[in-house]
Amino acid sequence: MEPTNNSPKSHTLLYILLPVVILISPILYLLLLTQFSITNYPTSIKPTQEFCVEGYFLFPNAYTIKSSFPVEIETKDKITLFNKYDVFAKVICFKPTTLLPESKQYTLNLSYLNFPNPTVFQKDLTITTQEYPDIMDVRFTEEINNNQILEFSIDYSGNHLNYFINLEDYEAPCNQESSTILCDISSLSLIQGYDYDLKLVSKYNGVLIKELKIIPVQIRTAVQIEKSSIKNKSVLQDKNIYEIDITLNKEILNTYNISIRDDSDGEVKLESSVVGNLLAIYPKEEFKQNTTYYLKLNDLTGLDGSTLANEYVLEFSIDDGPKISWTNISNSFSTSGNIVLAFNQDIKNPQNIKNYVKIDSSTNYSYSIYKNQVTINPSSSLGFCKKYTVSLAKGLVSNTGLIASSGATYSLKTTCKRTVSIGTSVQGRSIYAYYLGSGSKKIVFFGSMHGSEANTKTLLNKWVTELENNTDRIPSDKTIIVIPTLNPDGIANLSRFNAHGVDLNRNFDTPSWVTGTYLKTDFYPTGGGSAPFSEPESKDIRDLLYRESPYLTLSYHSAAGYVIPTNSSSAISKAYSYSQLSGYTYVNPGAEGSFSYDITGTFEEWAEGRGYNALVVELSSAYYDQFLQNSRAMWKMVEQ
Repeated sequence: MEPTNNSPKSHTLLYILLPVVILISPILYLLLLTQFSITNYPTSIKPTQEFCVEGYFLFPNAYTIKSSFPVEIETKDKITLFNKYDVFAKVICFKPTTLLPESKQYTLNLSYLNFPNPTVFQKDLTITTQEYPDIMDVRFTEEINNNQILEFSIDYSGNHLNYFINLEDYEAPCNQESSTILCDISSLSLIQGYDYDLKLVSKYNGVLIKELKIIPVQIRTAVQIEKSSIKNKSVLQDKNIYEIDITLNKEILNTYNISIRDDSDGEVKLESSVVGNLLAIYPKEEFKQNTTYYLKLNDLTGLDGSTLANEYVLEFSIDDGPKISWTNISNSFSTSGNIVLAFNQDIKNPQNIKNYVKIDSSTNYSYSIYKNQVTINPSSSLGFCKKYTVSLAKGLVSNTGLIASSGATYSLKTTCKRTVSIGTSVQGRSIYAYYLGSGSKKIVFFGSMHGSEANTKTLLNKWVTELENNTDRIPSDKTIIVIPTLNPDGIANLSRFNAHGVDLNRNFDTPSWVTGTYLKTDFYPTGGGSAPFSEPESKDIRDLLYRESPYLTLSYHSAAGYVIPTNSSSAISKAYSYSQLSGYTYVNPGAEGSFSYDITGTFEEWAEGRGYNALVVELSSAYYDQFLQNSRAMWKMVEQ
C-alpha cells in the first residue's frame, strides 16, 4: 500500500476556505432572502385594491416591511408548523387601509430580521397607483322608470369608494357587486314624464372623489286614467251596476289593488279583468240607494314598468227615489191649466199616481205618465185667484226601482189677472190689458206706444208678474190695469211708428195736433196721422179711459229720464213722489223746453184737456227695463 499524500498545502487551503465560507454564508443567506427571494410583484396597482408580492419567503414573519402608505399585510400560500408558526410563504399581500391618490409612486421596503445595513440586504419595490375606477358600460336605455335600479360596469372594483346617483341636492346610494354598480333611484322621487340629468359620482368618507358620468334620462310617463264609464261625482239612478270600465293610457300588468266601499266603509264584492289598457270591474251585489261609494285603485303597473303616480279615487252616488226637478206651478196659474211635475228620473209606468199626489183634499184629477213627467189634469176648472196646496208623498217609484224617501209640498195660486183685448192694431194684432184687483178706483199703466221703446214693454210685463205675486198687497178699493204693448205692430217691425207710419203719441185730439211732426231734426209729413184719432191704437187707449175713468194713468217711454205730470195738483204730487223714488228728473207740467223739437197731439195733452191725471215716465235707458228702479214708485202710485 502506498502512503497517502496529504500535503500541508491542501490542508492549509481547507483551513483557510472553511472560515471564509462560514463567514459569508449568513451574508449569502441574507442576500438570498432579500434580493433574490421575490419572483414577481406589480409595478402598477389600483388605488382601492389589494395587491400581492410573490416569491420564496423563509420564516415570513421575520421580514420587516416598510411602506410609504398605510397597509394591512397578510401572508398567503404558506406552510405552518404546529398550526402556529409560519415557516414558509410564497405570497405576501398588501391591502391599503385608505384611499390612495391616483397616478402616484409609492415604495415598499423588505428587510430580513430588520437588518439595517447595508442596503444590499434590503429590497425596495417601486409601485405606481392607477387612475380611479371609471365607467365601462351603461346597462340601461335613456327611457327609464322612476323606481328603476340603474346598472353600470366599472373598469375595476375597490374597497374604499362608495358610489351615488346625484340630482342637485339629492342623492341615492348605490351598491357595488364586484365591478358592477347598482343604483336604486326610487328615493329621488323623480316625476314620471319628466327629463333629468343624473350624475354618477364616487366618494370616499363622504368627500367627492370623481364625477364619473352625467346621464340624461327620460322618466316614462305614469300610468294614467283616461276615462271611466262612470264620471267622478256622478249621481246614478240605478242600483244595479253590472260593469265599470276604466280606460288607461297604456297596457298594464294584471296586478293591482281595487276596492269599492260605501260611505259607511262597507265593502262591495267585485271581480275584475284586464285586457290591454282596459280595466273592467264587475260589482257582484246591488248598490244601495241614497248612498255614496268610493272606487279606489292602487298599485297599477304598466307593461313598461311605469306606475300609477297617486291613488285613483272615483266617487259616485246612487240617487234617492224620484224628486221633482221642475214644475209649472206658479202664482198665476191658469184656472184651466194642467199641472206638470217633471222628476229627476223616469217614473215607473204603470203606478197609481193618486196614491202620492194630492191637490188639496177634494180636487179630483186624471193623470198621464211619460218618461220623467207626470201631467195632472183637474176634472174641473180651478177657482179664480184661489190658493191650492199640491202635495207629493214619499214612495213614488222610478223605472229603475228607486223609491222616493221624501215628499214635497207646493203652493199654487190661480191667476188673479183678467186678460181683456181692448182692440187690435193696424195689422190685426190684439192689444191686451191685464186687470188685477177689484176696487172701484182704477189706475192705468201702458207702454210701447213707440215700438222702438221695447224696454217699456219688458218693464210692464215684469210689473204684471210683480202684481200677480203680491195680490194681497193690492188695496181692496183699487183695480190696476196694465197694457204692456199699445203698439204691437211697431214692436214687431222695430219701428217707432205704427203700421201706417203714424207716431201714436202725435195722433191725439188736442189743440196742438198737426199732420206733419218732428222727431229731433227729422220731419214726417204724416207723422200725426190724417186726423186726430185716425189710428186704431190711439182710439183703443182713448176708449179705455172713457170706460174706466182712472184716477191716474202712467204712460212709459224712453230714454230721457223724466217724470212729467199733467197740470193738476194730484198729478203733480204723484210726479214728485215718483221722481224721488225712481231717481228720474221731475219736469213741470207740459213738455215745453224738455225736448229740442216740437211735440204735438200727445196723449198727456189730450188727457189733461179731458180732466184725467196722467204722468209721462221716461226711462233713462233705451235698452234696460229698469224695473228695480221703478217698482217702489209704481207701488206708491197704487197704494197712495
